[in-house]
Amino acid sequence: MIRILHTADLHLGAAFPTLGAREQQRREDFLATFTRIVDLAIAEKVELVLVAGDLFDRCDPDSGLVGFVQGAFARLDDAGIGVVLLPGTHDHQLAGTGVYRRENFPTAVLLTDVQVATPVKLRVGREDVYLYGFAAGVAEEPAALLAGMRRRFDDGLHVGLLHGSLEGSPEWDYRGKDLPFALTDLQDWDLDYLALGHYHRFQELSLGGRLYGCYPGSPEGKRFGENGPRYVLLVEIGPRTASVRPVEIQTRKLVEKTIELEAGITGEAVARMVEAAADCDDLVRLRLHGTLERALDIDWLTGRCRSAFFHLDLVDETRWLSDERLDELAREESVRGECVRRFRKLLRRTDDDEQRREIEQALREILVRFRIVEGR
Repeated sequence: MIRILHTADLHLGAAFPTLGAREQQRREDFLATFTRIVDLAIAEKVELVLVAGDLFDRCDPDSGLVGFVQGAFARLDDAGIGVVLLPGTHDHQLAGTGVYRRENFPTAVLLTDVQVATPVKLRVGREDVYLYGFAAGVAEEPAALLAGMRRRFDDGLHVGLLHGSLEGSPEWDYRGKDLPFALTDLQDWDLDYLALGHYHRFQELSLGGRLYGCYPGSPEGKRFGENGPRYVLLVEIGPRTASVRPVEIQTRKLVEKTIELEAGITGEAVARMVEAAADCDDLVRLRLHGTLERALDIDWLTGRCRSAFFHLDLVDETRWLSDERLDELAREESVRGECVRRFRKLLRRTDDDEQRREIEQALREILVRFRIVEGR
């Protein structure tokens, strides 16, 4: 039996241009979470840390970031904890300047071979551990690569690392650089545990009552949709058995909420409702619903409420302006009236819901400029 910490998709060095002045602080959040992962591994006295791809957000991170990671790995080495690294789709080694080609990680095992003829053998405590994993290459067929994940023999513990796409998953989005596999493949490979990466939400992969592997998800949410708690996994692995304990690890959460607005509400009243949903530590996306008499000035509302949040993203999904009011505006002999007439003509010409939303949003923004906005 061995104890490991399994993580993936840390995306250190990611850029967040939409956060403006908060971008650097958000990048520091990712480093703080990585440090917390290292602290957890030491506190829990695990024997291996497995990183199943995308430790870095790009294949050529700057040297300061590389040095930060090397220092963290040295701490793990001082605590007697091994590190196993697998390149992912972001920190791939296909480019000649890739981080795993130009930098040295002396305390880590790098699974960088395109094709693994034999698993890598490690002595972990009193166990022989055989590691299966590879960096994908552009010329290799996924099926040929994945065949190398099959267990070779019974002695010792057999652990795989794979940065790949599970067929049928809600996050399924197969592209040429992905490695697609099915749940039944895990049964065929017969590994004691498969440490997965690539999908950014926690998921256990079981079949016939046996846990074969897991996606830990990203330990820090990178974009909205990666909401709520984020995890790393503490795993105990024995012969053809594994048990997993998720540990919440993020520095900040991404949160999405909906606010229902009523007709006649003032802009100041909307602002107070938005501020009531504030959490200064989180990144928050608020969707505004309801039927209003006038369009909201989202730029004003965002500026009015921004200081209550670490980051605020307002999404205006309100219905606004009754047909009668639009009819009234369309009868105007003015630039505003002409805009309304043209946009309504575009709406009549499309049956596509997405196009309708884009046209309505464009009309909304035009009318905001004409000050057909919710009173403040």
